Amino acid sequence: MKVLVTGSHGFIGSYICQDLLDNGYEVYGVDNFSKYGQVTKAFDHHPNFTFLQTDVQNINNVPKLFADVDYIIAGAAMIGGISYFHKYAYGLLATNERIMASTFDLALDLWNNKKVYSSKLKRVIALSSSMVFESTNKYPTPETEVKECPP
Repeated sequence: MKVLVTGSHGFIGSYICQDLLDNGYEVYGVDNFSKYGQVTKAFDHHPNFTFLQTDVQNINNVPKLFADVDYIIAGAAMIGGISYFHKYAYGLLATNERIMASTFDLALDLWNNKKVYSSKLKRVIALSSSMVFESTNKYPTPETEVKECPP
């Protein structure tokens, strides 16, 4: 099985990549290193890991590269912590919308053109950090528990 992980070198993405590789998956990672700058991960030279350094907003331009993925794990996001979010909410939300839209555009292209790309795509898994659950004390947090963010 082959998996595309966006945000592969971020906090959550790097754990996902390592776990997938440890369990025999082939992994494509995409990251632009916007948060911490270029980082090195233990899995960077794993024989089943292929890395593309680019902004996820550009991945819908390269569908043939990912035509053989079975799953897409959409983990890329522009983050900065809760205080950063409250200060720059619009910019972060707008950028993250574009990131997610590009990821789903890629998935739709692969799905709708299965014969063209010989695509095997089965599922897209979207995830988020704890920032979306800022106002809760219950973990794991069901969506019904999320309260509105303070002003």
